[in-house]
Amino acid sequence: LLRFRIAARLEDPKPGPGPSPTVFRARGPRHRSAAQRPLRLALSVVLLYWLALWQNWDMPKYGALAIALISLDTTGASVQKGIMRIVGTMAGLAIGLFGLALFAQDAWLSLAYNVAFLIVIGYAMQTSRYPYAWFVAGFLPSLVLASTYGNIENAFHYAIFRYLETTAGVAIYTVVSLIVWPRRAGDKLRAQGAELWRGFQDISGIYRRQLELDESPVDAPALRAKLEAMMSQFFATFQAAYVDTPSIAAQKRAWETLRVNARALGDAMELWRQCIDDCRRLDLNRLLPEIGSTQERLNRRLARVSELWPICWTRQESRGAADGDQGLLEPFQMEPIRDARAGLSYVDRATLASYVRQWNLLDVTSRELLRTMRILAGQTSRGDFESRLVPPDLYRPSRWDSRRFVTSLLPAISFTVAYLFWIYFNPPTGPSVPNMAATFGLMVLLTPMRVLKLLPVVMVVACGMVAPIYFLVMPRLSTGVEILALVFVYAFACGLLNGRLAPIGAMSMPLFVMMTGISNAQHYSFVGLVDGMQMLILSVSVVAVVQALLSPARPERILMNAMGQFMRGCALVTGAFAGGPNSEQRLGKRYFESLILPASASFQSAQQHLDFKQHPDNSPEKVQQLHDCVQEVTHRLLSLSFNHDRFAQRRSEFSDPIVAAERRLTEIAHRISQAWPSFDSDVPIEQQVDSLQDLRREVDQQLDELAMAEDPNSIGEGSIDPVGLTELYTVLGSLRGLIDSIANAQHAMKQINWQQWATARF
Repeated sequence: LLRFRIAARLEDPKPGPGPSPTVFRARGPRHRSAAQRPLRLALSVVLLYWLALWQNWDMPKYGALAIALISLDTTGASVQKGIMRIVGTMAGLAIGLFGLALFAQDAWLSLAYNVAFLIVIGYAMQTSRYPYAWFVAGFLPSLVLASTYGNIENAFHYAIFRYLETTAGVAIYTVVSLIVWPRRAGDKLRAQGAELWRGFQDISGIYRRQLELDESPVDAPALRAKLEAMMSQFFATFQAAYVDTPSIAAQKRAWETLRVNARALGDAMELWRQCIDDCRRLDLNRLLPEIGSTQERLNRRLARVSELWPICWTRQESRGAADGDQGLLEPFQMEPIRDARAGLSYVDRATLASYVRQWNLLDVTSRELLRTMRILAGQTSRGDFESRLVPPDLYRPSRWDSRRFVTSLLPAISFTVAYLFWIYFNPPTGPSVPNMAATFGLMVLLTPMRVLKLLPVVMVVACGMVAPIYFLVMPRLSTGVEILALVFVYAFACGLLNGRLAPIGAMSMPLFVMMTGISNAQHYSFVGLVDGMQMLILSVSVVAVVQALLSPARPERILMNAMGQFMRGCALVTGAFAGGPNSEQRLGKRYFESLILPASASFQSAQQHLDFKQHPDNSPEKVQQLHDCVQEVTHRLLSLSFNHDRFAQRRSEFSDPIVAAERRLTEIAHRISQAWPSFDSDVPIEQQVDSLQDLRREVDQQLDELAMAEDPNSIGEGSIDPVGLTELYTVLGSLRGLIDSIANAQHAMKQINWQQWATARF
């Protein structure tokens, strides 16, 4: 009973705002919710085995395996994963049969065929919205080869029954999950969205206090991390909600736009925060008298978004919606007072222009988010819908990424090594070793992990749970009812374990159905079980060795590599500014995706596994400070890229002095890489900081002639246009902020004892 209550408390989300909070409450006693998912799993597996034994199907284990793998917490997530498994199974079996038809008589051509296919699958599944379908399609061709080796005429029979039983398992679990305590992903999305919009309001309030009080709140980093986590969960639930919530599926275009707008608003808020730090010495209340009213409008917009969110699900009219929302939807482009700006230096003008640009971007993103929310809430017609905020490919990954390609080689190399091991050493399980190596390699791409950590879990489950049942219990059962009762009890227990001991619970059911092989022709083999364990050990070992060779295992080495990759990415992103408008945007985006963002994620992941006792000179506070500086440089680069792209799009409209000055600024941005060598460089950190300060002074000197030429009497006569000068000041402000952030990062790097991390442990 205590286990049921704990699981129910963890599983039931808190009710969000709205007229029907009871949607999120468990039906019946609290202990019942903990048993819902295990009961669905057990009932589905029993029905599948009953149907397979009744119809005398050859391989019912594949249907039970499908059920065990698609059993998730919501109906939409389970159905979506089931559909992906069916599609992946159909494609993988077709590719496998095609390979057998072409290369069944040649081992080396068969190897080349499967390796090429695994590279394509490994590359595509890293950016696809449906990676599980690619994963299933990836391991099936080698499985077809392994299962039909020496008996090629059985290939079609295997493919038909594999597809039939997989489809039957998915269909049975879908029906059961729709009947037995269905839990919609749409309800989960509703609760997550309410929490996300409250998080936006909280972070906006913190940044406003930072601007007014001129100090950064202590809880700001924790709240930013929490908001990022909430946004990731929110986006992950979208695809499942399309499946089990018809109201969301009917407005998929608007919901997809909401997803993009929410992400754009989060990015705009972080860019705004960076500009707040730059404006500490400016009297913004005098320069921007409307700053208070605009911030109040932002707060009202975010509050209105939270208010409209529950209406999206009930489609009820809200009082005062028309008048209030029309005022909130009015664009408000903030502009500084010209007379007050005239007394500023051009450096302060650049800082002010950068702040105004980022605030106007925040105004646009929040306005578009509110407009999309009004459409979802039924406050405006769908005919008025128009996505004017961002292009559809803003957050779409680049088609080619060298780092992604190198990562995709893991399954192919693992398969090749295991294939050669099978050819020259001929282990008892034969071609199953390369197949399992490819499967575990693809699994690493699907869920990044150290595959060697799976081996103890597999051994514990196989030897401690499955083997005793397989040898001691199942031979004593003589009827189908007894077998099905055992399956029900075991599946129910696995479902309960999955809530408390996730790794063991996740592996226990798949290993049970694969190792027991329940069928009408049931037989028990100790040698078969030992061979299966040997196959798992060999395949996991191969993948672990290849993974260790392709990426360092030590977290400190991962962190050092991530930092070096981040520095190279900064140099390449700034260097991309020197190209043409199209090439610089394409290359800059590619470098940012392949070097900047993965490096920051690797840094954060490695930081959690550092052994600070073994490296006392590098305390958690120093490492966290360096990570904060890396995040700051990332946002500064994003701001500079945005402002530079905006300038490049309008470059033909500006006068020659403005264009020439901007080109000199891009050259200076590219030279930043020369002032930021790698952390193991012999150049002293003081000299690196001095080089950055020289660049900063050079930026100021490049604009001296523009500042002198800015004569109010000559504006409009062809010397310097004010619009171009404002755009130039915006680029200048972003560039100065980037230089300052890199200088802060260098000071943080100076506190780290890199030699201590670089020293080999053995």
